[in-house]
Amino acid sequence: MRKAYCWLAILLSFGIILPVAAQTQNAARADFVVGAVTAVGADGTRRALAKGSALRSGEAVMTGEGRAQLSFTDGASVSLQPKTEFRVDEYNFTGVADGSEKGIFSLVKGALRTITGLVGRANRDRYQMRTAVATIGIRGTEYGAEFETGLKVTTTNGEVEVCNQGGCTSVKAGESVFTPDANTRPAYIVGGANLPATPPPSNPTLFAGGEVRTATGGIPIPTLPSGPGYSVVYSGFDDGIGFALDSASGTATFDQVGGMSTFSDGTNADKATTHVEAMTDGAVAWGRWAGGTVGGNPVTNVHYVVGVPTPASAVASLTNTVFPQGVGKASYGLMSATLPTAANGTVGGALTGSLTVQFGATTNVNTTLVIPIGGGSYTVTNTGMTGTFPAFSDPGASMACSGACVGAASTAKISGSFFGPSAERAGLIYNFGGATTLGDVTGAAVFKR
Repeated sequence: MRKAYCWLAILLSFGIILPVAAQTQNAARADFVVGAVTAVGADGTRRALAKGSALRSGEAVMTGEGRAQLSFTDGASVSLQPKTEFRVDEYNFTGVADGSEKGIFSLVKGALRTITGLVGRANRDRYQMRTAVATIGIRGTEYGAEFETGLKVTTTNGEVEVCNQGGCTSVKAGESVFTPDANTRPAYIVGGANLPATPPPSNPTLFAGGEVRTATGGIPIPTLPSGPGYSVVYSGFDDGIGFALDSASGTATFDQVGGMSTFSDGTNADKATTHVEAMTDGAVAWGRWAGGTVGGNPVTNVHYVVGVPTPASAVASLTNTVFPQGVGKASYGLMSATLPTAANGTVGGALTGSLTVQFGATTNVNTTLVIPIGGGSYTVTNTGMTGTFPAFSDPGASMACSGACVGAASTAKISGSFFGPSAERAGLIYNFGGATTLGDVTGAAVFKR
């Protein structure tokens, strides 16, 4: 790629300007997402940023422990690191840089790396990246920014200039500066913004659009093939019986972005009518149907985890495997989760949690889930959950709540399974009675070791 000489001006501001709520234009597409990444609308509405999802003008992205890569319609690319909040305040691009284009963004916290597109290239004043202490203007360059107590800027291609009330400092490719506050001139530093090249994590979630590549140009892991041999755990709300948790084995079909579109156990055929969350890593798939049918009955908010179950015969070798945690004892980290939903339609925030297992003649599973929804934070804890391997379940996991909890239940239900030849993945569904105004709450979580 030819390196272009570019100009970057950083002018201090003393607050974050709120996004224009009226803007609803699709600005970008999620090309790469790992973990529970959330998009938040100007009105506070939350949704999971799933592969292929559009990001609209006025929305923010919160990565939590995950990461995401966005492709904007003007050709720009933005890679968001964990614990980052990034907002698209105003965006307009009609396909040409005719003066009507605009890209106003906010880095509220965290770190990002970006290669800019056509917006701001010909008309530099049409692009701004705002933080609480500085505003970054660009023209066709590649740079990284990290904002916590001050702003670090690292230039990769081109040249930038960082300015505040203390003066200006020119930053060429390979150089970095730190802007501590509004009155101190930006100074050169050794080691810039904490922005490693975005690596594909183990079995990453990938998003398709034309030729699909990982963030580093690698070949993506394929989605699950449609066919027999799958196991699914799921929950949903049936107007006739309320919330139901279940599991089944049979044939699954998957759509072009990896979401499960149908499942049949040979007797009942389940089908999605509206898919709002769909994620896969090539080993399992998980997501949420806003609407569909299960056993011929209409259901809403169906959360699921599906994959090829770990064969029962694998438990013998797993029992004798020396894991870092001990013989037959393995620890799983949260890979991703659907956003929790309640019977009254409320959608919660990003779940956090962990899972450990002691493989053996009786396999014991321990989980901790923290689920934010409706002003309350629900902690579901289980020890010694068992089942017929690879499945596990507990109809009475303990639960505690802080915040808005009036009417909340004291126990929760969990149903899950191990997936992969050697239990490389674990997936589960949870369900509990939330605060009175919420009704039942449910969701899905996926773990990996």
